[in-house]
Amino acid sequence: MTAVAGAASSSSSATKTVWIETTNVQVLLASLESGLTTTALFAGPNAALADDWRNVGRFDVVRLDLPSGVLFSAETPEESSEADVAWNAVGVSCAVSSPEDVQDVARLAGVEPLVVVDCQSKSANRKKDAENLNWRIIPAENLVAAYGSKPESSLFFFADSFLDARAVLEALHVGVDGVVLRTEDPNEARALARYVSENAFGARVTNEKTIPSVEERVSQTSSSSDDQKGDRRRTDIDRRIDFARAAVTRVEIVGLGDRVCVDCTSAFSPGEGLLVGSFARGLFLAHSECVSSFGYVNTRPFRVNAGPLCSYVLLPGGKTGYLSELKAGDEVLCVKSDGTKSTKTVGRVKIEKRQMVLVEATLVDGECDLDDEEGDDDFHDGGDDGDDFLCVDTSDGTMRATTYSVLLQNAETVRLVGDAATGDSVSVSAMRVGDGVLVHRMAGGRHTGIEIAEEGWEER
Repeated sequence: MTAVAGAASSSSSATKTVWIETTNVQVLLASLESGLTTTALFAGPNAALADDWRNVGRFDVVRLDLPSGVLFSAETPEESSEADVAWNAVGVSCAVSSPEDVQDVARLAGVEPLVVVDCQSKSANRKKDAENLNWRIIPAENLVAAYGSKPESSLFFFADSFLDARAVLEALHVGVDGVVLRTEDPNEARALARYVSENAFGARVTNEKTIPSVEERVSQTSSSSDDQKGDRRRTDIDRRIDFARAAVTRVEIVGLGDRVCVDCTSAFSPGEGLLVGSFARGLFLAHSECVSSFGYVNTRPFRVNAGPLCSYVLLPGGKTGYLSELKAGDEVLCVKSDGTKSTKTVGRVKIEKRQMVLVEATLVDGECDLDDEEGDDDFHDGGDDGDDFLCVDTSDGTMRATTYSVLLQNAETVRLVGDAATGDSVSVSAMRVGDGVLVHRMAGGRHTGIEIAEEGWEER
């Protein structure tokens, strides 16, 4: 339900959590892009915005019932529709405007699993920032002390700005368990994201050295002569790419990564993109940004948002490369949903920290000859070495079902092609378990991008 905003303070090992509350979709976009959070709170009639914004990206929803102050979290089974969503009470919101109110909230420690405090200034002039900030600090310090001995209860505070959030996250050098950033300004969300990443807040610390410089990328990439490029064109372009349609079995937000956008010197057509993936055994067809994104972002028909630096990308000549190795002037293999392909020249590689989504898809791709009598009647373990496959009993006999994986940015503009005939694609923000996606299967391991036959080789 919650999105960890990475925050163990320098004086405490406790993980902090950040939610947002806003009526401005740009604040949600900024929060998702910066990795601040994937959880948004909607109070009262603003709950309808959650459905309106589903195309922006994948995010979790918490609803606040204003009359009662009860907080509800949505839980939807992976294989169910939105109509099957169940709203479970997860905590309460309490308004605080006096010392007596603070004492009442302190009594909820150990009683309620989650208490979100809304400090309301005693002054009618809300522009008196110093007074408002102090009115948050004093209750925060008192309540941090009260809740510190009650690990079964979590204490959150509403914050109207980055400065408010910082004040309560540092209260008594321990801080509250989480904040709800209530703002209409995207810059406040970005400022809080920078603060979270720059202050030793656990896994979210930004290490700029993880993004290679231009010089490092040049030294990592071997240059190719014009003759070699010509050979690749002649031997590779004539053959079509084979696709199989796999069923999505998992879609999950997994945190920040160094995302690579590959900008080419010519435009992609609908149904066309790059083959990328986490494993060399199977690559997904990532669609270009030539498809309209409901007005939130202009189309960029030259671009494929291809995933993190570590992902494989298929290159001319049947080789694979890492996205981290691509640079201006390189060639990439562009593939259409019908398997036809061409080469394009890379004009620019854009690397930025973005929130990632893990997509896994499973495909029945051959007979299974394992003599395994353990387990239930329908599924058999694929072996003892951690291989990502199962043996499935079907009407055609015992078949091998293999899982393939790809990491992509959590954004509506990022899409996977799912239909070979039409080239139709599905956005990761709308993708659900059971959707179909195209996978290009490849045999053997890879060494410096070249297929090899090696016993004991695996990826997972």
